[in-house]
Amino acid sequence: MSPPELYLIDGSAYIYRAYHAIKPLSTSGGLPTHAVFGFATILRRLLKERNPQYLAVAFDTRGPVFRHRLYDRYKANRPPMPEDLARQIPYIRQLVLAHRILLLEHDDQEADDLIASAATAMVRQGYKVVIVSGDKDLLQLVSPDISLWDPMNDRVMDEAAVLAKYGLPPTRLLDYFALTGDSSDNIPGVPGIGPKTAQKLISEYGDLEGLYKGLDALKPSKSVQQIRTHRTEAFLSRDLVRLNAAAEVPEAIDRYRMVEPDGEALRGLLTELEFHSLLKDAVQAARVETSRFRLVRDAEALTALSSRLATAELLAVDTETDSLDPLRARLVGVSLAVEEGDAWYLPCGHRDETDSPVAGQLAPEQLTAFLLTLLEGRDGVTIGHNLKFDLAVLAAPHNGAVHLSGPLYDTMIGAWLLDPDRHSYKLDDLCREIDIRMTSFAEVTGGDKAEDAFSRVGLEAAKNYSCEDVYGAMQLYLRQQPLLAQANLLSLMQEMEGPLIPVLAAMEEAGIRVDGDQLAALADEFGRRLEEDEQGIYAAAGMAFNINSPKQLGEVLFDRLHLPKGRKTKTGWSTDVKVLENLSLTHALPALILQYRNLAKLKSTYVDKLASLRNPRTGRVHTSFNQCGTATGRLSSSNPNLQNIPIRTEEGRRIRSAFIADTGRTLLAADYSQIDLRVLAHYSEDRELMAAFRAGQDIHRRTAAEIFFVAPELVTSDMRRVAKTINFGIVYGMSSFGLASQLRVSRKEAQTFIDRYFAHFSGIKEFMGTIVGQARQDGYVTTLLGRRRYLPDINSSNRVQREFAERAAINTPIQGTAADIIKLAMLRVHRELARCRFRSRLLLQIHDELVLEVPEDELEEVSVLVRNAMESALALRVPLVVHLGHGHSLEKGE
Repeated sequence: MSPPELYLIDGSAYIYRAYHAIKPLSTSGGLPTHAVFGFATILRRLLKERNPQYLAVAFDTRGPVFRHRLYDRYKANRPPMPEDLARQIPYIRQLVLAHRILLLEHDDQEADDLIASAATAMVRQGYKVVIVSGDKDLLQLVSPDISLWDPMNDRVMDEAAVLAKYGLPPTRLLDYFALTGDSSDNIPGVPGIGPKTAQKLISEYGDLEGLYKGLDALKPSKSVQQIRTHRTEAFLSRDLVRLNAAAEVPEAIDRYRMVEPDGEALRGLLTELEFHSLLKDAVQAARVETSRFRLVRDAEALTALSSRLATAELLAVDTETDSLDPLRARLVGVSLAVEEGDAWYLPCGHRDETDSPVAGQLAPEQLTAFLLTLLEGRDGVTIGHNLKFDLAVLAAPHNGAVHLSGPLYDTMIGAWLLDPDRHSYKLDDLCREIDIRMTSFAEVTGGDKAEDAFSRVGLEAAKNYSCEDVYGAMQLYLRQQPLLAQANLLSLMQEMEGPLIPVLAAMEEAGIRVDGDQLAALADEFGRRLEEDEQGIYAAAGMAFNINSPKQLGEVLFDRLHLPKGRKTKTGWSTDVKVLENLSLTHALPALILQYRNLAKLKSTYVDKLASLRNPRTGRVHTSFNQCGTATGRLSSSNPNLQNIPIRTEEGRRIRSAFIADTGRTLLAADYSQIDLRVLAHYSEDRELMAAFRAGQDIHRRTAAEIFFVAPELVTSDMRRVAKTINFGIVYGMSSFGLASQLRVSRKEAQTFIDRYFAHFSGIKEFMGTIVGQARQDGYVTTLLGRRRYLPDINSSNRVQREFAERAAINTPIQGTAADIIKLAMLRVHRELARCRFRSRLLLQIHDELVLEVPEDELEEVSVLVRNAMESALALRVPLVVHLGHGHSLEKGE
């Protein structure tokens, strides 16, 4: 039986390697975390892959060590530790301590010496040692009982590997390193002696003593003279490189034994650092206690439950279905939970292996009758996670048309409001952060990946799984409430995001009709045009090649045609849009490639995708609106993404024309006019900008007149285009470099435009400086309605990150407020349509535009209603203006 292995981690080396290898990360509060994350990742890999029984981590200390007494210039060339790294060191120590791993430190010793001492002591006692490091100095220790593993390169160094790399056994490396020196540690070595010469000399003479004893026998050369001249430096270097194997370290193997981590400390640390991905693996959260979960299987139990829930102020709801498509999903069961921790599962659609209904569950009509009584007309708060899905499922006619009423609270949205930049809003991940371990869907279904897998889960297992979900959602609600209140975000949930859930669900259910014949015709036409474009590209290139291969395209552009190279990537010279736009000024091929790419994207992303997603029963596409999709608060949509339907090209407008109204109805499009700039005018209180909007002027024409020094009536379309680019570029914090790139002018000319802009609209420049300064102080910015976006990099020492955060500080209050305004408008329009009992309905929200389907006999009244609702959504210092258009299709110009 082989002896157990002791793993010794070179902690200090990996701190620096992680710091430089991983792009800067930080928490929402601005704490830098990339070194901690990298170190934690290495530690996790070691624990998972090697499962060590014995482990220790060695760290350097901040002060001088014995080597400084030998040579006061030791490590003198090293710059001071970066401030953002120094802030992370205490957290790395906490990480080791939370894992209850032995920590080796000594004021007069370096980590390498502590590793050498521990390794030597343990080998002496008969143990094997694996040093976890990439530091070459530690290779001196490699022996039959000691190896080195570098997880960052996945490389193991044993005696054979050392010999293969250096041409010397590990026992000779000390003298080899003494000759070559080490510039990073300011170890002098012998000037002019490189690795090849050092290897040859040590291989022949064994060590420094042997070398200097035989020096006179060597043929005179510059190298020999250097060795003779720098004898003192050679022996000093050896003393500096030599590892101290007699430092004070624990010698009892039990001190190194791995034990269970301190779960509470580790959970708290990883949560504070916002390492949500690591939290799942590192901390074994507590299983939910299921003794208060109950199955409801008959009328008697339903009656008892009805009495229990009749007065519940808080009620969590979750549906289990046989599909993820809310339009066709059928109920398999429903779970309910109350604040006290009790939860119930009401099954109705479980089936056995023969696809027959399982005995001992409610009839579907029994369940829906109960839910109608319980959920419709509720005054208390109804809670769920991704509640829009449950609302849509319950509201489906085949599931009883149960409509949730009263205040709605979605814990997914609550988590998003608190941290709009986090990566995961999954219930499992959020619950793990509050020490609740959820059963995964794969666990409960035994890995069955069929859409209706849950319908085949046994009732007891289904009860525990589904009740966990509502229990977890309830616990998240109880924890989020005070946090939202503290951040002044509670009203945003209660008055906007919660009420918006049923509006979005209704829009998704409505969908928008798509002309299948027109899509098919467009697909054929675009396909033919792509084939023609291919032949034109081959003719311009003088050869056929794979147009979709960046590598082959680069070879054609730069090797065959010798066009000027631009930016280099890991795989070769870039052929992205900017590069091709610049090259198109000198050759026809890049312009043809751009034309081909644009048409191919339109065909695949819209024409083909829309046809595949068109519901054969309704003839409509039913997009899914996501409230948690952006950090600014804007809605996103998927399957299909209808937020980016192109409108600026002829092809794009033809695609929009495929979206049509039902017979006897028309599509009404209501678009806010320059809402971002109007919000900017409100924030900046710039007199010129406010005056222009109050006077109803064309703001782009007005801007063009100022930056080109001409009368408004003399502004050309090109001048207006430049002004429009500047106006919207300012909102997004565009630099002179970015503006020059967009306008295809020199950077100097772009800066002149920007200077003239700020000279005229001086309030805007003052606002931008003020908002960035406030963000530096607070660490976040807010919209007019209080929505927050944290900017952890706003004070970063990294210029690129800091400038990105500064642009976000300027843009977020503007874009976020615009997003809030259109959400308020949606709520008003939806509410007024219902109040007036119109048959018209909201279908889409596309950035600053609302699209409704309106019976032709309601068009005049609904147009007035929509305009009034949108223009009065939020009072600004300048008027909100809405442009209306209607027609059988969605096609419209800019």
